[in-house]
Amino acid sequence: MIQPTTTLFKKFAVLLPLFLVFCFSSANGAPFQSSNGPGGGNMPEDIATFQQSMRAKMQAKMQNQQRRKIQDMMSGVPDSVLKLQSIEPVRMPSIEEAVALALKAGAEAATPLIDTNFHNNGKTITVPDDFPTIQQAIDAAESGDTVIVKAGIYFEQLVMKDGIKLISDPSDRGDDLIMVADARIKLPKRALRTIIDGSKSQPSKHGMIDFDPGVGRKSIIDGFTIQNLPMQNHHIPGHAHGLNVRGASPVIANCLIQNMGSTGIGSHVVYNDQENRISERDFRWANIKHQASAVLYNNIIRNSVGLGIGCNHFSSPFILGNEVFNNSDSALGETPSPGMGNKHGSFATIIGNIVHDNPGGGIMAKTGAPQGKYGIDRQTHPIIRNNVIYDNGNKKPGISCKNAGTRETPIIINNNYVYRATGVGIGLSKNSVGIVEDNMVMHSQGPNISINDSIALKLNRNKVLGLENAPGITIVNGSTVYEMTGNAVENGTLPRFMVDQNSEVKEAGR
Repeated sequence: MIQPTTTLFKKFAVLLPLFLVFCFSSANGAPFQSSNGPGGGNMPEDIATFQQSMRAKMQAKMQNQQRRKIQDMMSGVPDSVLKLQSIEPVRMPSIEEAVALALKAGAEAATPLIDTNFHNNGKTITVPDDFPTIQQAIDAAESGDTVIVKAGIYFEQLVMKDGIKLISDPSDRGDDLIMVADARIKLPKRALRTIIDGSKSQPSKHGMIDFDPGVGRKSIIDGFTIQNLPMQNHHIPGHAHGLNVRGASPVIANCLIQNMGSTGIGSHVVYNDQENRISERDFRWANIKHQASAVLYNNIIRNSVGLGIGCNHFSSPFILGNEVFNNSDSALGETPSPGMGNKHGSFATIIGNIVHDNPGGGIMAKTGAPQGKYGIDRQTHPIIRNNVIYDNGNKKPGISCKNAGTRETPIIINNNYVYRATGVGIGLSKNSVGIVEDNMVMHSQGPNISINDSIALKLNRNKVLGLENAPGITIVNGSTVYEMTGNAVENGTLPRFMVDQNSEVKEAGR
């Protein structure tokens, strides 16, 4: 007798799971192989083990869901916004993997900014063959010329002209990339054997290399060790930087910049009334005479008595693929400065850098102290993207912004990797306005991401792995977040998010 179709289907449905288990086991030898040898086996025991494993996984999943539900009940985030966040597991890359990604991003950003053809038709001057000193060769050169410096130590402080390419001698495999002690990035061999040294100089307003105001991108310095600027206090007006990029926009690449008695590289514009007393000067945007938009690529800046790189007074450098570490002005009795600093209206583009072990923190943007007879009339607003930042200072942030950015020109903090900040991982504070997206932040001692008395126009797709010292993402002290989606936070038993009663996250659709 033929059974009804429905009855057959029911029997097939009952037997289907065992049939699939049998097929999978026979075809692959897993996951239900017997320990009793070929031809043997005890399928019921294997199925029981599998079922127990699945129950354990389901129980763990339910516990995680329940924990997350309890965490989110305490968060203060509207349910409609919580539904837009991610529950995917957070997997941070290793620092080595992040460094490789960052350096690639830095190289891609630098390539279109550096002209490799302009100097091909100029004449070549060699030091010391044609001139005994580098400065004499620069003075004799014309726009489009190249000055090649042979290996050796040159006790000079230089002034660069526009259109000159100053490069270390690439002969004898000088372009081979080699590791530098204690650093992560590589430099060409020629950079380590060609040294410009200031140890025989006296403190003055001159850096190791100054640039004539108005110098542009056709002025290139490539492949030197530049070191030992005499000690001075970089907090006092009139000080020198290791490289003074004032009112100039050169390219500085492949250099080891170390042991400077001030900030390693300092950048700011030149004003029309530059020679006036500071109290009488006009530091507003309209009074700029020479812009400062240098390209700083693949340099190592370390052991400065100041910042590694300082961006001041409306400067807009491209800081790409550099390594900045062990820079501190604590010897001056000051609170240590960060590895990179931005203030007084500067708007640097900071991509693909490795910033670590700076006692004053990683990358900072702020307003700056009042100067002159008028205030700075534009807020500091850097772009901070694809950088790797770790192990900076005691109770110091990875990326910190104070009273910086506006709705029209927000700070942009995207795609950064921040590890082990001893304070906040990424922070907007004191009336800052920013966009914080696609960052990965792990094991900060404070909140991994903090919006404090500030505005986040976008707070999206960030990944956070917390230490249970603080909520993963905090929005406090009258802050407002206008868009918040796709953030994945793993934070143990503490809340993933925390919004205080004075702050607001705009709900979806509002």
